[in-house]
Amino acid sequence: MFRTTFGHITSCILLIAALSGCAGLPGRGSVLPRPPEAEAKLMEANRALDDVKEQLSVFHTQLASVLQEIKEFRSRPGWNEFEQILLEYPSLKDPENEAEIAGAESLLSEWGLKWKASWEDTLEGYHYLVDKCSLLEAKKLAVRENLLAVQTRYLSAVVMEASAGREREGKEIYSIVETLDKTNEELNSCQLDDLGLHVTGTSR
Repeated sequence: MFRTTFGHITSCILLIAALSGCAGLPGRGSVLPRPPEAEAKLMEANRALDDVKEQLSVFHTQLASVLQEIKEFRSRPGWNEFEQILLEYPSLKDPENEAEIAGAESLLSEWGLKWKASWEDTLEGYHYLVDKCSLLEAKKLAVRENLLAVQTRYLSAVVMEASAGREREGKEIYSIVETLDKTNEELNSCQLDDLGLHVTGTSR
């Protein structure tokens, strides 16, 4: 599922790059020149889009790495039962909540004896992944905010083009806004589950 999602986002990034390049060119067959303010706004939007594309690339590289770590962690023997304990005691997500850990210690100890594994190490590994996912979620929200800001810049250019009687050119620019909508949807397809770990699409 993640490969599909990542592929869709990569395609969107490439399409955005092509569209933004076209939007910066004079309209073919256009009679009316592009207003200077629209030209300036479009150049500003294209520069901002370059930054967002770089942020998206970095985010998805990090996301791929974290999802792989989560996959490997979930494949450990006894994970399904450990997961049920975590769901029964949701405050175990917080490593500072010693009272909750103490309350679940008997169940955790039983789990450790059954699976011949250290529940302390397993819980520590889980906390490590929760921290990574929390940081990644914050980065995702920052990228989405920047993405919306870029869309606003392009929409301003669309309005300027339309006001100057250049509706066709405005529609060309608006196609970038629509593609960014799809990128935003794909970006939002990766969410935190009840354990605070990232999952994508139908994996939730």
